Amino acid sequence: MYTSFSLRNYRCFTDMTIAPLARINLIAGKNNMGKTALLEALWLHHGYYNPTLGPTVNAFRGITHFKRTEFLWDLFSGFDPESTIELSSRDLENRPRSLRITVQEHPTSHVSLRNGKWERGNGNKLSVTEMVSQETTEPIESEVRFDYVGPSGKSLQAHAFVESDNIRFERPRSVKEPTGIFLATRRRDDPEILAERFGNLAVAKEEDKIIRILQIIEPRLKSLTIQHRGGVPILHGEIGMRRLMPLSLMGDGVGRLLGIALAIPEAQDGILLVDEIENGMHYTVLNDVWKVLAGLAREYAVQLFATTHSEECIRAAHRAFSAGEQYDFALHRLERVDDTIRAITFDQRSLEAAIEMDAEVR
Repeated sequence: MYTSFSLRNYRCFTDMTIAPLARINLIAGKNNMGKTALLEALWLHHGYYNPTLGPTVNAFRGITHFKRTEFLWDLFSGFDPESTIELSSRDLENRPRSLRITVQEHPTSHVSLRNGKWERGNGNKLSVTEMVSQETTEPIESEVRFDYVGPSGKSLQAHAFVESDNIRFERPRSVKEPTGIFLATRRRDDPEILAERFGNLAVAKEEDKIIRILQIIEPRLKSLTIQHRGGVPILHGEIGMRRLMPLSLMGDGVGRLLGIALAIPEAQDGILLVDEIENGMHYTVLNDVWKVLAGLAREYAVQLFATTHSEECIRAAHRAFSAGEQYDFALHRLERVDDTIRAITFDQRSLEAAIEMDAEVR
């Protein structure tokens, strides 16, 4: 579990540290303060081995096209590819982890031979004599490097190569991949993924906990089952109607809570990132929602990071954790000071005081 996280030169952040981090972390702040960007940076850092996460976070924002000569430049502060993105963290044992992302321009078209020789013939064409084998590579226009140093001091590298007609990704081999899930606002949950995650719980005979959680929003729900529609597995619920109801028709609140509740067990021993966590949920259910999500996160050893624009969401989280046995919750408010974004962290006592004074914490 992370206890601190630092960003340098990522998107709108030039240099910021957020600490101390708790089991459950809620990120607040005005528009364009970098709440979503902070989640992205955490996901890139946690998924250091996977260079495809770079274009994936752009796809979450609807950016699916780009100039080949500027691949992933928008990840860098000020769109400056000559700077270095640095994402670093410490864990409960104060062990450091760091990820550095850089862009390198180096065309490297070449022909390599084993046990052979070559010579240039007429017309500048390459002719080969006595060649046993030949390897060629496409011209590399640029490279995005992901240099990671783990808590043991071991270094790993991942790469995104921009070639003349392709983007090629290389991951380090033999890496135990940490678990991390990002629930983005713009993207609806894939029904096949939801069905698979529910099926994993059903095999372990733990599907009842998901039903009880969804009953916070839909009290009529009695059971869940997977049915195939057009060859696609889709979750259906029994709510006392003439036929089973697809969960996607039960409203955005049910869908949002379902996606989060199924993601936590899937992210066991890892992190879950949720953008605009309260979307689709009425403020009257948020207190109970926080109670069940906190219990799931502790049960599956998941660290949760979520963003919000809602004062009711913040107050509900504070009430839920204050009433529980453990206040493993922190609110982090992002603010802009002199063109620099900083994080102000509220623990139980400071958040209680801010709420009593009716101070702005969103």
